[in-house]
Amino acid sequence: MKTTSYKELLKYNHYIFVLVLNMLSGFGFVIFQVVLYWLAYKMSDSTLQAAIVVQSSAVPYLLFGLIGGVYADSWNKKKIIIWNQIGTGIITLSIFVSFMLHIESIWYIAIASFLIVTFRCFYSPAIRSLVSITLPETLWPKGNSIFQLILQLSRSLAPVIGGILLATFSMESIFFFICIFSLFPLVFVISLKVEWEKNSNKIRVLKELQGMFTLLQTKRIMFLSIVSFGVVLLFFTGMERLGLPIISDQQWQMGAKGFSLILTLFAAGNAIGAILLGKMEIKSNYPQFIMIGCILWGFGLMGVGLSPTILIAALIALFTGVAESFIDLPMVLMIQKYTPEEQLGKVFSALSTIAFIGEAGASFLAAFMIDWTGINYSFVIMAISILLICSLSLFFMFSIRNERVGE
Repeated sequence: MKTTSYKELLKYNHYIFVLVLNMLSGFGFVIFQVVLYWLAYKMSDSTLQAAIVVQSSAVPYLLFGLIGGVYADSWNKKKIIIWNQIGTGIITLSIFVSFMLHIESIWYIAIASFLIVTFRCFYSPAIRSLVSITLPETLWPKGNSIFQLILQLSRSLAPVIGGILLATFSMESIFFFICIFSLFPLVFVISLKVEWEKNSNKIRVLKELQGMFTLLQTKRIMFLSIVSFGVVLLFFTGMERLGLPIISDQQWQMGAKGFSLILTLFAAGNAIGAILLGKMEIKSNYPQFIMIGCILWGFGLMGVGLSPTILIAALIALFTGVAESFIDLPMVLMIQKYTPEEQLGKVFSALSTIAFIGEAGASFLAAFMIDWTGINYSFVIMAISILLICSLSLFFMFSIRNERVGE
């Protein structure tokens, strides 16, 4: 079988455009989130008010997560991306003007955040779908590994840049900077050429979603992988967001610096793992990769949480990031391979929505475990729970596969 090289990706200009525009768009979006979280606590009168503002960036996924996928499959993906960038640019420009006129309001910023994330509900499945559209199938593993690499670099670097901006510049300057990052990617969107057959029929959202669920019923192993991942996030995310700050402060005496270092190494490990997986060119057994990756991911976080020193934690964090890539890339490849092109956006939206539901309850579960068992035991319970979830999922997957063989 002919092997492919990363250099071959350079032959596909439209894939490069997708890569660059998503990097710039994602960079600006993450910086906006960092600034939002800071303003929520700086401008709010109470913790409850701050929590409501922070949740304004999460609610759209519950309301529009699945719907965004429907329209991403039915509308012109290029136009969806253009409207996302223009809409985000106009909203951040309005926040810039409000700070210039000294009429800023935390509630307006919350509404702005809600609108920007709503745009992302349509943008995310559209941009994800373009990777498989702009590349031949033989290059999907490498194309997705680079896409994941750039995504992780943006997620790891943007918070650092956001912190520097908050410490150095005024709010007016920061939102003007975010506005430029929203509008500049339009240069690459305009150059993008994507074949699209106009659908003159009225879009029936419920019918489209019913078609997606019908597809997932026929792809039971893929559906089980997606749902299992959402349940894993229910146990993992809360311990990452609530448990690690406690460990960094009480066990390593590093405070916020230790927490940010671990998060950065998670992203660095994920980037390294994405490159390694791209070289492996996996073309099958995606669910097994995902479940084993989840198990390693959970025990990696447990290792970080139980580490007596920041040095040991840092080494394990790098491994944990690599383990996460064994989830992310195979998940994307599995969806791309087993989902018809006209259903891609909806299935990616289903993945995002299920993941968000898992993350939404994670903090409450982690808080309960920490209060009930203590911080160290909570990491152990989290890892064992993920092991049981993934083991049970693998058992059901093998049972489904055996049924098919029997038939």
